[in-house]
Amino acid sequence: MKTDTSQITALIRLVEDPDPNVYGHVKDRLVQLGTEVVPTIENTLDQWSQQLRFNDGHEDRLQTILKEIQFNEVKHDLLKWRESSTRDLLKGSIIISRFQFPDIDEKKVDRELEAIKQKVWLEINEENTAFEIVKIFNHVIFDICGFQSSKSDFYAAENSYINQVISSKKGNPLSLSILYSVIAQRLQIPIYGVNLPNHFVLGFVDEFQTLKMLGMHDDRNILFYINPFSKGRIFDHNEIENYLRSLNLPLQKNYFEPCSNTDILKRMLTNLTYAYQKNGEVEKVDGIKELQLILES
Repeated sequence: MKTDTSQITALIRLVEDPDPNVYGHVKDRLVQLGTEVVPTIENTLDQWSQQLRFNDGHEDRLQTILKEIQFNEVKHDLLKWRESSTRDLLKGSIIISRFQFPDIDEKKVDRELEAIKQKVWLEINEENTAFEIVKIFNHVIFDICGFQSSKSDFYAAENSYINQVISSKKGNPLSLSILYSVIAQRLQIPIYGVNLPNHFVLGFVDEFQTLKMLGMHDDRNILFYINPFSKGRIFDHNEIENYLRSLNLPLQKNYFEPCSNTDILKRMLTNLTYAYQKNGEVEKVDGIKELQLILES
């Protein structure tokens, strides 16, 4: 049953109580009520700001409560995502983006991706080969839409968040691959993520077993690979083999095949952990680790 707004307002007033025990009980109750109290908390913060009423850390108290509620919602939605049958890649990426950007406009992200998809769709036809399709993708995404690799600030956390990547048109290998593959899959083109050590690329899956028809018995079932961080450069499995040998790593099958969407989100969280550790943001590192545990369990 939804809590009356006047009751929520009364609880918020008690945040100003100097007794830490009272504040502790109020905080627990507001966090328990969850997202239904968020608009009232945000309105209160706006009013306090306009009235210059901030004092004695009351703003910090409300911000702490607000962040905890929003983080709990992220954890809840990530758990639902993990338990879902589809584990939609874009949905999962947006959930993780809400860790840093709780007010992310999911519909706006969807519209932006749909607009890019439409541009690609207008350029391709049924007669295009897989190679030609990727060339069209590269032209639209990198030349027309202007997406590029973020090399100057490679490890910045913003490069992992899909809404920021769309806004800035810059990303890391993983986020650019997510954008690329989400658009491809909306067009029913079989391009999926390949989780390499220290890098992330895409593979164009051989859905119609053309390699076998040509007598090329390769159980990896990938026509070729794509590197979105290098404007969609196309390469073959020999280059992956050479890359793995340069790292003294075994030629494991999973390095050549598409990975799961869960693995992609895990990789994203690993990137974010490193980014926040690099900046000394301990609280955010702890939060990301909680999200990692959800995907590991």
